Amino acid sequence: MTDLSQLLVVVIPLAIASMVSPVAVITVMAVLSSGEHRGRNGILFVVTYAVVFSLICLVFLAVGSLTTSGGKPSLTTVSIDIILGALLLYASARSLLKKKEPKGAGAKAIGAAAIVSAGVLFGIGNIFSSLPALAASKDIGVAIVPPLDKAIAFILTMIIALCWLWGPLAIFLVTPQHFDQYLDPVIRFLRKHGGQLMAAVFFLVGIYLLSRGIIGATTL
Repeated sequence: MTDLSQLLVVVIPLAIASMVSPVAVITVMAVLSSGEHRGRNGILFVVTYAVVFSLICLVFLAVGSLTTSGGKPSLTTVSIDIILGALLLYASARSLLKKKEPKGAGAKAIGAAAIVSAGVLFGIGNIFSSLPALAASKDIGVAIVPPLDKAIAFILTMIIALCWLWGPLAIFLVTPQHFDQYLDPVIRFLRKHGGQLMAAVFFLVGIYLLSRGIIGATTL
């Protein structure tokens, strides 16, 4: 990849794949329904999670940049593709076999410190949803493009991959009275079909990354 448009064609679909996470959307909804100070809690959770998520992705970007030369795949980058592809295939099967999550508990007060801790833990623990974005970040690091183009690609990747996070928050801040009315249908759909949707997307991305890693390994 030698220009921004080629890079975006590769990383944007991976960023979109990271959006598919019923657990993530339901978690944000729960935070925004958590008794008093819902707006404050939502902002704290979104900012904390986004920072943790972005830092992890930056690590993969750095690895991609430092372990390749001239945009050619290295043992490290093809290994990342193979491992992420295998994990996504596992996540696909897991999402189909996993029993439906019980409905969340009623709203209750949550302190600011607890919200920040939850954002950190969720940013680290929600690993399967972040796998496509990690692959995209690694690709940004590998690409032979100017630093500004890499920055643009990374920012767009984060915005798209995290839209499930800032989207509900934006709706809540703009129209808190109609927040539940707008997003309840989304939650009902995700509770019913989210597992199948995530399985399909993760399966396709997993096959893509696994095959790309194997093909790349043959050229080393």
